[in-house]
Amino acid sequence: MKGLEYRCVAVTGATASAFPFPPAVTRADVDGIQHATDLAAERCLLFVACTRAREALYVWYSGRGIEFLPG
Repeated sequence: MKGLEYRCVAVTGATASAFPFPPAVTRADVDGIQHATDLAAERCLLFVACTRAREALYVWYSGRGIEFLPG
């Protein structure tokens, strides 16, 4: 999907318990540097998803939203 744009993009399930995807992030107590790298990769994925929208972007979450997006 790199380089593609869409008229509307919907990012669903942007909750703190689901994003960043827990299995994709190394725990900080195991490897702090890898943890930071994994968080950066997850943040990049969200950035790419959000920047593919040309006209409208919809972000849905239930409960507590993710820390990467403003309130």
